[in-house]
Amino acid sequence: MSAKSPESQIYDTERHEVLDAEAWSAERVRSAIARIVEDFESALRPDGSWPAHPLDFPDPKPAWSAYAGAAGAVCALRVLRDSGYAVSDPSWLLDRIHAAYLERPDYGYGSGLQLGEIGILTPAVLADPDDPTRADRLHDAMLRTIGHPAREITSGETGMLHAALTLFRETGDERWSELYRRGAESLWQAWSLREGTGEWLWMNDIFGQVRSYYGACHGVAGNAQALLRGADLLPAGRSEEVVERTATTLASGALLSDAGISWPVSADASGHRRLLQWCHGAPGVVAALAHPSRIDTPASAQFDDLLEAAGELVWTAGPLVKGSGLCHGTAGNGYAFLGLHARMHETRWLDRARLFAMHAIAQCDRARERYGQGRYTLWTGDGGLAVYLHHCIRPRSTAFPGLELF
Repeated sequence: MSAKSPESQIYDTERHEVLDAEAWSAERVRSAIARIVEDFESALRPDGSWPAHPLDFPDPKPAWSAYAGAAGAVCALRVLRDSGYAVSDPSWLLDRIHAAYLERPDYGYGSGLQLGEIGILTPAVLADPDDPTRADRLHDAMLRTIGHPAREITSGETGMLHAALTLFRETGDERWSELYRRGAESLWQAWSLREGTGEWLWMNDIFGQVRSYYGACHGVAGNAQALLRGADLLPAGRSEEVVERTATTLASGALLSDAGISWPVSADASGHRRLLQWCHGAPGVVAALAHPSRIDTPASAQFDDLLEAAGELVWTAGPLVKGSGLCHGTAGNGYAFLGLHARMHETRWLDRARLFAMHAIAQCDRARERYGQGRYTLWTGDGGLAVYLHHCIRPRSTAFPGLELF
């Protein structure tokens, strides 16, 4: 592992709360999923939007993107419908959502997965792969992410890789596999060795700052996940190199404590921040890298040690105060346990995932009572939670919504 000395505190304890969960009950979990679905369906507005949540948008304007808008809500409902729940097919909304997004984009126009067109058009094309106009529009949006300086999931080519790979797996259309290969090669060529540390890092230009991140949303773990998901489409030997570089980098950059390990937000000036959530820190690193198909290399055992120690820290820290969602909530952290269960086949990780699920249900109920409404989003709210709850019931089907499932 790393030669760094242990630190007394490698995460912000004030961002976490004591686990206070009822015993696992699949019946209660199914009821919570049904309640979320019913709330989503009843709150849908005629324009194809859902009420914005004050924690996402203080201005109550409609939001359309996959991250915290209508496209993400549709994605969550589609995943649940495909998983057998009683959900009306919401796919017909996507053309309306796309048109509204182009007229007034949530965060300023982008072509990327979470904040732009790709997150809206990917489920639309999956719903109707034979519509050439829609597919061509998506193809063009994907092309614009290749070489994008973000080099990550929200706006860059990493998010595009997930969408293109899913499209290829589900439709067999080679145009998507070609896009995946082009984007993967661009991402690979931008991966550079940092002198003096031995770490392989990307320079991520996002939100007005250029940094080298470690985590699942913007950094090494997330980019490696996108490459390893498509290992069969990469040049011979490439996936083994991805594992070697990623394991070396994460071992070098890890923060050590008696409770486990995590990673700073970045290897740069912001590295003093100690977040423990899907987008930054141990939970996302584990969720990103535990589940992809195992690549047997000398670094694989090192990967196991890193991920297990990181999972222990997620458990010790407890659920996030911030809420029940995916990006920076209890469900997102719980996906680390589901990933470790899939990788190591140990029931303790599934038991922990399920306890986080029960805690997250209570968080969701309290938030709905406090704000007088649900949080109709995929990444920040109740939609992502509902999918996580399903995967706690059916852990063998675990895949991350909005990345691997649309």
